[in-house]
Amino acid sequence: MVSFVALYRGLSVPSARLIAVATNRELVGLVAEALLVEQSQDNGHGEDPAVRAVADGTRQALELVRDESAGHGPNEPSGR
Repeated sequence: MVSFVALYRGLSVPSARLIAVATNRELVGLVAEALLVEQSQDNGHGEDPAVRAVADGTRQALELVRDESAGHGPNEPSGR
């Protein structure tokens, strides 16, 4: 499975253009880890169960990408 990071730049999200794509495992892992930290600091999910379920799924996916990027299998914890 391939994971990659894409960098876009523009005056707004709709006007942004693709600048670069990277498949470097270390970089992908670092971005996944940074997104996990950012998500853990943003507790604005409220009590809406649907929003909470999406946030939980996103967290699990980011953890999987981070762990695979570190060379851990999907069922092996990273120890982080």
